[in-house]
Amino acid sequence: MTSTAPPPALAHSPAAASPPAVRLRGLTRHHRDVRALDGVDLDFLAGTFTAVMGPSGSGKSTLLQCAAGLDRPTAGRVEVGGTALEGLSERRLTLLRRDRIGFVFQSFNLLPSLTAAQNVALPLRLAGRRPSRTEVREALARVGLAGRERHRPGELSGGQQQRVAIARALITRPAVLFGDEPTGALDSTTSREVLDMLRELVDRDGQTIVMVTHDPVAAARADRVVFLVDGRVTAELRSPTVESVAARMTALETAGTRPTDGCRAPTDPTPAAPVPTRSGSC
Repeated sequence: MTSTAPPPALAHSPAAASPPAVRLRGLTRHHRDVRALDGVDLDFLAGTFTAVMGPSGSGKSTLLQCAAGLDRPTAGRVEVGGTALEGLSERRLTLLRRDRIGFVFQSFNLLPSLTAAQNVALPLRLAGRRPSRTEVREALARVGLAGRERHRPGELSGGQQQRVAIARALITRPAVLFGDEPTGALDSTTSREVLDMLRELVDRDGQTIVMVTHDPVAAARADRVVFLVDGRVTAELRSPTVESVAARMTALETAGTRPTDGCRAPTDPTPAAPVPTRSGSC
């Protein structure tokens, strides 16, 4: 009797039994008299690409900052690679962010006086480690910038600068790469090139990516799209298309669920104690 071997698993569809790269439970964040996040429960599985969308002020950036350890939640639990963030001192949290978390911003945040290679090497140098030239060259080649090591940001296009920023975030081989509108400052052609590269990092290298975006085209490159309204998860799309993402966003924006100030006011009469934050927006 012959047996049939099971089909191989897709590179970007890890087994459900795999522990999540990031786990959020009951995540709540107050900004003064508003509730930017309201009891969010989410898992981001290793080796997957997740887009986070929602109307302006829905809590997307706050979610990203709390998940990446850049901001402390008012309540709830954040785990990165099985490590709970809420019990960490500022020093240990800084070390965890440095070693296990990559973050890419819309505005690139490159140092203009440094070359591409020097910008990429900066996180390791700040950690007291001298990276090898081969290590830096490989990081730049990984994002399609082989041969651009000596170029300064002013000598690179916007898309190339964002690639340098991504290489800098990946040089420490983080467990998860967070992106806050990473294609928001790029034209459509350059945006598509950066999205192709992010998709390849997931499919080829098993990188975990969580990206906030307003763009249905960008979100459609992800494995899953999570929608936030008033700090709560309202819907998810698996295997999204541009049309399905755009239709869901249109429905959310026309539903009239968002208050005029873009945030949900607390339902309890006693405001939470203030929590230090790096961002005053929600």
